[in-house]
Amino acid sequence: MQQESQQFRDDEIITMVHWDKQFGVEITTPYPKIGGRLRIAHENNDQLSITSKVFSYDGQVAVVVATTTTDKGSYNGVGMASVERDKKIAPAILELAESRAIARSLR
Repeated sequence: MQQESQQFRDDEIITMVHWDKQFGVEITTPYPKIGGRLRIAHENNDQLSITSKVFSYDGQVAVVVATTTTDKGSYNGVGMASVERDKKIAPAILELAESRAIARSLR
């Protein structure tokens, strides 16, 4: 069985850099983009559907629940975004929460 990261194309991977406070070093971690997860889900299933529902949204914090249904079953994912945490994309926190929920349901 292939490891998950080997299924993704190079253009479907983003590398995030963050600071490890414990060891005092920068760490780079590869993450698959939602498009790569979606491509793989389509390739591995004859039928695929994704639904999402806003669980809560008050203008400052958005929580969305997504359900991906495939040939193998249904999988839920929850995504959260906040104006404070996601300052660069604050005008679109609802969309960000939905993208995070979908990505988690596709995992």
